[in-house]
Amino acid sequence: MALGLAGVGHAQDVVPLPPFNSAQFGPLINVTDVTLGLGHRTVAIGPGMPVTVATDFFVGAVADPCIDCKTQLVFGIPEGTRQCIYSGLGPIQSNAVFNLLAPPNPGIYPLWATPARTPDCDKAVSVSNGGPVLGLVGVHGDPMVWSWGSVSKVKLNGNTSHKINVFPGAPVTITTNYSIDAAAGGCPGCISQVILGIEQGSKACIYNGGGVVNVTEQSFTLIAPQQPGLYPVWAAAQWAFNCDQALSWSNGGTPVAFIEVKLP
Repeated sequence: MALGLAGVGHAQDVVPLPPFNSAQFGPLINVTDVTLGLGHRTVAIGPGMPVTVATDFFVGAVADPCIDCKTQLVFGIPEGTRQCIYSGLGPIQSNAVFNLLAPPNPGIYPLWATPARTPDCDKAVSVSNGGPVLGLVGVHGDPMVWSWGSVSKVKLNGNTSHKINVFPGAPVTITTNYSIDAAAGGCPGCISQVILGIEQGSKACIYNGGGVVNVTEQSFTLIAPQQPGLYPVWAAAQWAFNCDQALSWSNGGTPVAFIEVKLP
C-alpha cells in the first residue's frame, strides 16, 4: 500500500533579492555596503547559528525635543535576534561588524535595519521590529533527520557552504548522504523514496527501494530556476509505489541548501 508522506518541513518559496544593500533614513542617517558572511548579500547558515553582518554607517547631529534621547541603529532578523550597533548624538561616520543569531527553523529570512530615537540601546531594540530589507539569510536543515531516515552533508557543485550563485537555468550538481530504514517508521517492507528539488527548478528521485540503506556521496544534477532570487534546495521522503508517484507527490520539503540565481 502506498502511504504518501508530506516532506519533513516545508520549503519557503523563492525570495527576490533586495534591490539595494544600503538605506537612507531621512537626510542625516544612512547605512551602506551591508554584507553577510564573507562579503555577500545572502548567506546560508544552520538554525540558531551566528550570522556575521558588516556595514558602514553615518549619523548626523539631530536636534529635536526628545529629552535625553540618542540616535540608534538597530539590525535584526525575524525570529532571530536584533542588535543595536550604535547609540549616540552624532555626527559620526563609522563601520561595524557584529553577529546576529539565525532563526531556529529552516527557511529564508530578511535582514533588516532601522533607526530609533530612544534613551538607550535596550529601548531601541525593544521598539524596533523591522525596516528595509538589506540581505537574506537562508537557514538550512542539513542534517535533515526524521523517524526512519536522514539526508546530510549536502554539497552544491562540490561546495560545502550550503549556498552557491548560478546563472538562470544552469545545471547544479548536488551531492548528498542519506540513510533509510522504513521499518523504524512503522512500515516494514514499505517501498521508500528520497526526493530532492530546487524550488521553481527541477526535482529528482534519488532513491527508491526497501530495507536498510546508507549511501555516501551520491551525486545528481538539478536545473536552476530562470528568474533571479534566493531559492531553497529541498529534501523530502515518501512511501510510494515508485519514483514517478513519489515525484508527483513531492513539491517541497525541508530546505537543506540554497541557490542564488543571478542574471549574467
